[in-house]
Amino acid sequence: MRSGKASHTATFIAFNRALANLAPQVPGFADPLSVEFLPENWKAKIRRTAASLSAHPGRSPYPFWLRGMGLFNQFRSVVLDRAIVAAAPVEQFVILGAGLDTRAWRLDALAGAAVFEVDHPDTQALKRRRAERMPAKAREVRFVATDFHEDDMTRALLAAGYDTSCPTFWLWEGVTMYLRPQAVAANLRSFASLSARGSRLAMTYLSKNRGRTPRSIFLALLGEPVRSAYAPAELANLGQECGWGTLSDTGIQDWLRDLAPSLRLNRRQAGLQWFERIWIGEALRAGKSSP
Repeated sequence: MRSGKASHTATFIAFNRALANLAPQVPGFADPLSVEFLPENWKAKIRRTAASLSAHPGRSPYPFWLRGMGLFNQFRSVVLDRAIVAAAPVEQFVILGAGLDTRAWRLDALAGAAVFEVDHPDTQALKRRRAERMPAKAREVRFVATDFHEDDMTRALLAAGYDTSCPTFWLWEGVTMYLRPQAVAANLRSFASLSARGSRLAMTYLSKNRGRTPRSIFLALLGEPVRSAYAPAELANLGQECGWGTLSDTGIQDWLRDLAPSLRLNRRQAGLQWFERIWIGEALRAGKSSP
């Protein structure tokens, strides 16, 4: 994270989704709004790619080095979108590390929801300017500026009008790998303490590679190094300890089989994201926090 600027990772992922929308390959993927949240120089890249695809139909929208990551992120978006739709009607939706996510503006399943977008204030500054001219699908969108490393997220959410008596869908996408294990556990406990019965949590996490935390020189150079990873059994145990029961835990091999069996994607192409998984849990008991 660069002080005073939006997260480079958040911008890059939004760019990735905007490219994917030009020529989706995973059934169910669509994100026509990602481009609207991008800085102008990134938007120009999308326009140039769209023009190139018009002149050369069938060409991939991705440069060769980005194809694996691009396909992976299409899968991740579809799996998480489906989890949200399956939980509908959603009354309260909290997206943690929201970045330039577009769900509050594109998912019909959030039509009756109060959406709380929690993220670093520097990243939110750009998004709030872009969102001013875009109608949301959600009933309302509230921006909650929080630094996960330093701030009290519970206090910030409650101050923004979060209702602890209302079932909530928590979305924690693309964040946990950048946090130390102690911070991941502390946040899971905080979410559980704020959750009414029936609340759900969908989160991505990095699985271990032969018992070790995978590393990424690319992310380290961006100033956002990998700090945590879990074996699936470790994550399930951690969730249980923090107040969450496991509903599902899936990865790229499951998604390839279930969503696009004819699509070819391997570990070398996907890189670090080959180890990323999606865990979905349900609150084991009603939380204890109150405004």
